[in-house]
Amino acid sequence: MRIALAAGGTGGHMFPAQSLAEEAQARGWEVMLLTDARGDRYTDSFPCERKVLLKAASPSARGIFAKASAVLALLGGISTASKALKAFGADAVIGFGGYPSAPSMLAAQRAGIATGIHEQNAVLGRANRLAAGKAGFVAHGFPVLDRVPKRTARLKETGNPVRRAVLDVANTPFSPPGTGPLNLLIFGGSQGASLFAKVFAPALAALPEDLRLRLKVTHQVSDEGRAEVFETYRKAGIEAETASFFNDLPQRIADSHLVIARSGASSVSELSVIGRPSLLVPLKIAMDDHQRINAQVLTDVEAAGLILEDDLTPETAQKALLTLLSDSARLTRMAEAAKGRMAEGAAGALADLTEELVAGRLPA
Repeated sequence: MRIALAAGGTGGHMFPAQSLAEEAQARGWEVMLLTDARGDRYTDSFPCERKVLLKAASPSARGIFAKASAVLALLGGISTASKALKAFGADAVIGFGGYPSAPSMLAAQRAGIATGIHEQNAVLGRANRLAAGKAGFVAHGFPVLDRVPKRTARLKETGNPVRRAVLDVANTPFSPPGTGPLNLLIFGGSQGASLFAKVFAPALAALPEDLRLRLKVTHQVSDEGRAEVFETYRKAGIEAETASFFNDLPQRIADSHLVIARSGASSVSELSVIGRPSLLVPLKIAMDDHQRINAQVLTDVEAAGLILEDDLTPETAQKALLTLLSDSARLTRMAEAAKGRMAEGAAGALADLTEELVAGRLPA
């Protein structure tokens, strides 16, 4: 079987697609990836026989020239995807969202190729909404999916596929910190690195000395702000490692007593699979406020704390961190509550749906 995976833009779309690609190759399928230049940054370990880069732009662009450019990019993307799908002989195309997903899915549906959708967030994204009406299935990662068009085919909760590196550490038990070292991981991606550096480094530096001296901080921060953040930690006597990117992030999550992160779908899913307590800061400008809704799967069971971006200051962060880091028993309860909040086995479930789709047991 030959399947094409359409995803792009961010790791939140690319990592689930990679998980399905890994499962597909394990089943002997051939895989083609349709993505854009932004998504291509995440493909170093992406298993596929072919990779096609599409031009893509936001359909929500403002201004007449930006909108015209977006339309041209969409049309060009449809043309490129159509040729690639025909040459590959795709049996199905599975879309994971992101700008390049839209032209790929529209090209497939125009050519009569079976399509399916996987939505990582608790709100169906705009690219996925465009294709949902003609898709054979809409799989979703969170228990509830908002903004689903009325004429949508089969809905199926599969959970979010996670990378093999996440599954490899999924059974790592949480080790309560007690009165020993406190391992703290901070990452915010491109939309959080600068803000988190300005807020959480001084917040941690303002903690009581007995807590500061126990901290072992791993902080993802942009190269531009790295020296300043490191100096803040050094002056406060906090042991810290800073970098703009960590290739072994799943292992670092497993090693943590508390994780500070955005509440993107991948982050929430990985926290659930590994089972770690967290302090979440939803991205304010996320489409349809989906990150705040994502966070609820953990905050509703007290597996995570939450600070809205408008409320995030060094003072509010310091208060929240003091409460969490001072209570080893609470961190343990949060870790237990986080574990398994999202459906597991998502990559296999999604591959099964794809097989049913191609076999005609689902509508094309």
